[in-house]
Amino acid sequence: MKKEKITLEKARNISIELVLQKMNYTPSKKIGFDIWYSSPLHEEKTPSFKVNTKINRWYDHGLQKGGNVIDFISIKFNYSIPEVLKFLENYSDESIFSFQKQESIEFNFTETESKIKINKVIDIQHFALKQYLENRKIYFYDNEPFLKEVHYEVNGIKYFGIGFQNQSNGFEIRSKYAKVCIVKKDISLVVKGYKNKLRIFEGFLDFLSFTNTYKSDSDFLILNSIALINRCDEILSNYEEIELYFDNDAAGNSHTKSTQEKFKNAKDCRTFFKDFKDLNEWLINTIL
Repeated sequence: MKKEKITLEKARNISIELVLQKMNYTPSKKIGFDIWYSSPLHEEKTPSFKVNTKINRWYDHGLQKGGNVIDFISIKFNYSIPEVLKFLENYSDESIFSFQKQESIEFNFTETESKIKINKVIDIQHFALKQYLENRKIYFYDNEPFLKEVHYEVNGIKYFGIGFQNQSNGFEIRSKYAKVCIVKKDISLVVKGYKNKLRIFEGFLDFLSFTNTYKSDSDFLILNSIALINRCDEILSNYEEIELYFDNDAAGNSHTKSTQEKFKNAKDCRTFFKDFKDLNEWLINTIL
């Protein structure tokens, strides 16, 4: 059956919060109807992107711009209105995406749903991507087998970014302009041959921050989404020592506590970056 074309009115009613969730953006805090994010439109240290769920509008204090979901997609991908509507056709099921009905929805950002096509996967070569890593004080990455330069299309528009491969052959994509997951969200397990110790990170930039600063005398588990720690009991049970390097936020605190309750050999190792949101922010602010 041919999909009905989405109208402007219907597109405006698609929940911005749920589109962001489907694109794997995690809120930093929620105050009443206001949900705050690190901006998906530009790099920043302090979250300044606000979504008001009551009126279904966003505002980026860093850019001094805001609007509805159509405005957001237009700026995010530099789309025309017809391109925005075509993109949002995938999100137009009112029973799922209408912002009046947004309780308890979970998403998988899949290649099929979002019309994403991977064109090329190579070692990191592009100057802009190298500069992105170096701006985050990550200088040593040539020998990381999961770290790639990924060229991809979204609805026929070509992009490229830093990709970190997961166990489902998906990629976490990061660049100055993008923070998305291609194909399926999953963990990444980096086995270095140290069978007694496992270090666990929320994201691959924290993992790279650690390996750029300290000796790699362990295996590494990169969750790519902190909620995936709940699927990793079998992996954790194989190690005598477990070190946790989660973010200093409510989710990080909660999952650190629950992991330590299940695994008595799990140690909270956030002390040295306790004054920062995460390990990469610590690295940026402390390494010259």
